[in-house]
Amino acid sequence: MKIPRFAIALMAAVCLSGCETTAPASGMSRAASAPVPSQLSFVDINKFDNDLHASLLAHPDMVSVVFYEKVSPNSTPERLQRWLNVVEKTGGKVDVEPPPGELVPRNPFALISLLGGLWNAIKMTTEVKQDSMLLAARGRDAVISLERNREGQVVISKVSFKANKP
Repeated sequence: MKIPRFAIALMAAVCLSGCETTAPASGMSRAASAPVPSQLSFVDINKFDNDLHASLLAHPDMVSVVFYEKVSPNSTPERLQRWLNVVEKTGGKVDVEPPPGELVPRNPFALISLLGGLWNAIKMTTEVKQDSMLLAARGRDAVISLERNREGQVVISKVSFKANKP
């Protein structure tokens, strides 16, 4: 008994239509359907901006940025300064949290100059692009948490973007 080609093609189409596809619907990439983290590690590349933008949109309460390599508040990367500048320019506050357990700094003038340098760096970054990516920081406050490293230097441990409290 010979089976016509049309019947074979029809049977193959019916069998294949029942298979599950691994591609997400509506043209979304697999990466786009992955969960968006509420804590990011800072890397000074464009992908960080994209990841922070997505996290700020997905997590309205708080998003934290930690560092692979801790930096001095006076050496805050320009990429992160732009985000902090948007927080300030859109009505949010940028607060600095001293290292844990330090109610009074060992040298108050050193901490004041350190924080002053950070604040000046944020204010001097006036080249804020009003693009939609950076505006994801609107309606937020930022908290820069400091800590002491093994050498006793003050470094940034993390930056948290929190929803504004009305």
